[in-house]
Amino acid sequence: MRNLTSRNASQFYGGTSLFQMHLSDNWTVPLISADQQAAQIVPPRKILLASDEPGGSDYDPHHEVCRHLVKTFFRQSYQYNMFIYREYFLRDYDAGFGRYYSDLLLCSICATSAPLSEEPDLSALSNLFVRRAHALLYATLENPDLTTLQSLILLGHLDIGQGKASKGWLFCGMAFRLAHEMGLHLDPSNWAQTSKSPVDREILRRVYWAAFTADKQLSLHFGRPPALYPHESDVHNAMRIPYPAEWERLLDTYISPGSSTTAYEDGIALVASLIYQIELAKIFHNLIVNIFENRSQISTVTAMTAHQIHVDMTNWLSRLRESYIGTSGWLDECLHAFYTCRMIILHRPPRTLFGDPKIATSEDIEICYQSLEAILCLLRSYARHYRYVDLPLDVMHILSTAAATVLMKRFFNKALWTDVEIAKPLSFLLGAMDEIQVKWPYMFEIRESITRSISEPLVDRDVGQACEIGPLRSPGSADGPPAGHDDQSTTSAGDLGLLMTKDFLSGHFEWDESLLP
Repeated sequence: MRNLTSRNASQFYGGTSLFQMHLSDNWTVPLISADQQAAQIVPPRKILLASDEPGGSDYDPHHEVCRHLVKTFFRQSYQYNMFIYREYFLRDYDAGFGRYYSDLLLCSICATSAPLSEEPDLSALSNLFVRRAHALLYATLENPDLTTLQSLILLGHLDIGQGKASKGWLFCGMAFRLAHEMGLHLDPSNWAQTSKSPVDREILRRVYWAAFTADKQLSLHFGRPPALYPHESDVHNAMRIPYPAEWERLLDTYISPGSSTTAYEDGIALVASLIYQIELAKIFHNLIVNIFENRSQISTVTAMTAHQIHVDMTNWLSRLRESYIGTSGWLDECLHAFYTCRMIILHRPPRTLFGDPKIATSEDIEICYQSLEAILCLLRSYARHYRYVDLPLDVMHILSTAAATVLMKRFFNKALWTDVEIAKPLSFLLGAMDEIQVKWPYMFEIRESITRSISEPLVDRDVGQACEIGPLRSPGSADGPPAGHDDQSTTSAGDLGLLMTKDFLSGHFEWDESLLP
């Protein structure tokens, strides 16, 4: 591990690398000159967005617009982006410099939070901050640091949601490769000689595991292989870091004036949500690699693997219910939604087998239907107190998966579009998509592909025609059922633990190997 004193970064070189010739543990010979090191240090800009930039104004990093967008990010989006360590970012932002702050990261945060604003003028600034972030990003790629990695994930998610999927996928891929270059996949305790404090080391662990979780989410989102593998990492599990001494002042200044640390949030629940996401991501990795990406296993082995994944997921949910349910409603609902969406993905059969009569009555299909009902209840419960637009990129996958399950149900039941069991959930999901596309315009394409399916007839011999919602086609005009939240469910947040029955959680069912892909 080579620590770079000129910036907040390190470089890992493994056992086959060209630097193995240096056998001394005390080797400190610089690989670049002092002048080059000095040139790498880029001080924060006094002007973040200049008036000579298209549509720009003289916004310095502490301009009221930037501060408002920082507040919006940490109030409404931070819980989904915990690869940024909020307390130490704000500490360094307050000081104007530090290892956890950069203008690039600030621009990325502002670009992400601008679409969440209810003020059109602020929302329109997202593209300006994106352009500035891109300019800063390309200038730092030669000498990246931890904030570069964090910015790449933020910008990647933003690009994907804006419909620039290839660019966003590449940005996130660069972030995951940077995690390897910086040695984040190896626990900081491996390095005997390090100047990092226990808090610094724990922040590195959190960044790695949050990046690991984002990697699985994107792999499932696109159906592509992951970049980060558990077997190549020995990073310790993430844990809660105590608030720094100045946290209450920073909270009062930048996020919630007049609030105390205990009144503002349940810090234990917040970190627990990240830990549960990480544990679920490890299960998702197994799902991706051993079910969907494995082309060589025989059906018996695949069936056993699928069964074990089901058991692991239900055990995860049981632990969540026992130790975490009730601490924070929206966290519970989001974690449940992640779980139920992936349960559908695990159990839904390939479309090529939809013609098999026994598929429609299989236990896999029943689990998909139960999971669909759970997602609908969770979304309705969430909407009573929060906005869908505040949800992360995963919400597109959740809504798309739920809609696909409704279409699958229509096909198997040979139902009409006007049947209440089809029209009601589909109308609700399309209404949620309408709200989501304000932040994630990519949702519009998914919605349009669904409304086009509505205009197609139900044809038994052509499964693809009846159930097709992808690959995404160019959006066009199509009439669908009326959108809106037309169903007033009485399910409360306290009932969420009962969405899955005891029989469902037990995981005792027989897999039919012929139904596996």
